[in-house]
Amino acid sequence: MVEFLVKKSKVLLYQGHFDLRDGVVSAEAWVTMEWEGLGKYLMAERKAWKVKGMLAGYVQKWGSFSNTAVLEAGHLVPTDKAVHSPEMMEDWVLDKGVFAIEQGEDSASDFRAAVGNR
Repeated sequence: MVEFLVKKSKVLLYQGHFDLRDGVVSAEAWVTMEWEGLGKYLMAERKAWKVKGMLAGYVQKWGSFSNTAVLEAGHLVPTDKAVHSPEMMEDWVLDKGVFAIEQGEDSASDFRAAVGNR
């Protein structure tokens, strides 16, 4: 399923730190299913994500796939973190902050090529 999603699009997976239904542990289990980019994703640094200078969560990304744990949020992240959620979405869409592609990181096109999109 992961490979299918990342072949043709950017993917932002996010979950609330206090989400008991589909939280961080469930997302980690889903993300670590066998897929071609798994090794590089697991080796990617998990970075602190800040909004207005305050810790908002953690982001682990490789290429066009980003996985975010939003601190102090439950199942309804946009409701629980009304200020942080739009910031996260905007930064992800615009490739800013911790969602930016860094020098030396695989680009989205390299990422898609690695999972079989030609």
